[in-house]
Amino acid sequence: MRILVVDDSRTQAEAARSTLESAGFLVELAASGEEALERLARGGVDVVVSDVLMPGMTGYELCQAAKAAPATGGIPVVLLTSLDDPHEVIRALECGADGFITKGSGADHLVDRVRTVVENRRLRASGGTGSSTRVHFLGRTFAIQSGSEQILDLLVSTFEDTVRKQQELVTSQQQLREANRELETFSYAVAHDLGAPLRAINAWTHAIVSEATGLDAAGRQSADRILEATQRMAQIIEDLLRLSRVAKAALNRGEFDLSAIARLVVANLTAFHPDHRVELVIQPGLRCHGDRALIQVVLENLLGNAWKFTRKQPQPRVEVGAETRGGVRVFFVRDNGAGFDMDRAHRLFLPFERLHSEAEFKGTGVGLTTARRVVERHGGRIWAEAAAGRGATFFFTVPAPGS
Repeated sequence: MRILVVDDSRTQAEAARSTLESAGFLVELAASGEEALERLARGGVDVVVSDVLMPGMTGYELCQAAKAAPATGGIPVVLLTSLDDPHEVIRALECGADGFITKGSGADHLVDRVRTVVENRRLRASGGTGSSTRVHFLGRTFAIQSGSEQILDLLVSTFEDTVRKQQELVTSQQQLREANRELETFSYAVAHDLGAPLRAINAWTHAIVSEATGLDAAGRQSADRILEATQRMAQIIEDLLRLSRVAKAALNRGEFDLSAIARLVVANLTAFHPDHRVELVIQPGLRCHGDRALIQVVLENLLGNAWKFTRKQPQPRVEVGAETRGGVRVFFVRDNGAGFDMDRAHRLFLPFERLHSEAEFKGTGVGLTTARRVVERHGGRIWAEAAAGRGATFFFTVPAPGS
């Protein structure tokens, strides 16, 4: 079966050709509607797959011209469109198109839609049963008893309902984005404004401890608790500000050496915790395509946790590497530390949620939330596998753009 792909974009045309040829179709390309009509006139084309928006003759005009010519009127025409405008479906019905393929739907959808159009044309050419019309849909063949006007009314009403739901979804997404922006701005303002009075409390407490005379042991203990509380609050504020910056920062994607970033983070951890000696394994040559600075934030949080939760382990071990799961490149940070019960894993990435007490391991519960935000902004996902007392492994993906 020979398919004519019509697209003024050579890149998109070649991508469609590769997809269809891998499915066993013969494919020819035309760069314009005019060129496509010339090719159709020579015969031998079974299906046309055409972009809608092209210089000169549009996909609608090409379809209308092909359907009007006796020699090519029976050739199925499938239109490639973004479906941003609901009127596109009506235009397709007016010009006699046989189907739509929404851009970005994926290779399998393109092949399935072409096969469906071809199968429906074959079924109708072979004739129906009585007054019914046979239609191939989602791998099955159905006998439709409704007349053509009823079918059209049903399709239009279904499409109207889909458009309405899509518009409601777009509105909801916009409202959600605005609410999130307002929440992030509020969080940043609150965290920023709390810093000054907190520093004042800390400074005055230090002054009381160092300058006051006659302060007994109980008084000094109370002052120490105030200082410890202000330091913890300062850390929470800093983590909140960092989370806000991560949410707002523009993504500057590029390819970089993840192994080198991991070594840099480990060097800093070693300098801050010289007494905690860890057996470290970093897989060499790990390549990542993302925002280098933000991915470093992810590693700082994951490796920082690995360092923290292996503190009580007599032979601490931390590993950074990558593996392939289902054809997807997955990075991981693994440790043999405290671990956790997987029944509580759903709380891991929520802000201020902690699976261990403050007495066991200090922290604010914001680090993993920040890591998740960075990974999701890259279009990836992050998750963990662990067992209590047997360590934990955190996995994350950073898909390349367009993958």
